[in-house]
Amino acid sequence: MGTIIEGLIFDLDNTLLDRQAIFRRVAGEFYEEYLRGTTRVSRGDAVAKMVEWDGDGYASKEEVFRKWTEEWPEVGMDMESLIRWYRAETERQALPDPEVNGYLAHLNEQQAPWGIVTNGSRSQHRKCRAAGLDELAPFIIVSEEAGYAKPDPRIFWDALDALGLAGPERVMFVGDNPVADIDGAKRFGMKAAWIRRGREYPVGLEAPDYVVDLVTEVRDVVDVASR
Repeated sequence: MGTIIEGLIFDLDNTLLDRQAIFRRVAGEFYEEYLRGTTRVSRGDAVAKMVEWDGDGYASKEEVFRKWTEEWPEVGMDMESLIRWYRAETERQALPDPEVNGYLAHLNEQQAPWGIVTNGSRSQHRKCRAAGLDELAPFIIVSEEAGYAKPDPRIFWDALDALGLAGPERVMFVGDNPVADIDGAKRFGMKAAWIRRGREYPVGLEAPDYVVDLVTEVRDVVDVASR
């Protein structure tokens, strides 16, 4: 039996959703729709460029799409149209993960308190819907709607309220971002599990209590008390 906690809070991108895989599929679809036959660059090279510019999701979307339009002006899309296309295609590519959704369904069967806290725009809700997470999650807090983003402690307080818990000591945050997710949660007083994704944890930040490679591995290190 793992450590007993009273609630779990999950990040969304690269935690419950494999954002990197989704982005690669979106980039590949962009090539097929707009670049194949209009440019000499190969699909592999084009996707590699788009992945590099994306910076694993941390780069500004405006800057990323500016590079797309400058690199391939023959596409003929303005920034607004490109962003609309990207959001729609991202939602289409946010496929359900049977293992992740099965784990979350098990938490619900156990009446374990949990929810999702994600930085981003309201489009995060549409990704959750496409991936089947909206039907599972007791609550989803999106930073654009909240008015503040991780690691702002106010968003963690909102999550505690949604969990129905008074304090953070027996709550664990699960996420991939060392600063927004792990350091932020630890400084707030929660436990934290870091989704490693082949990286080294940065020096100088609050260290995670657990390091896992997949979100489903959390069930091996903690047990969530039922309500």
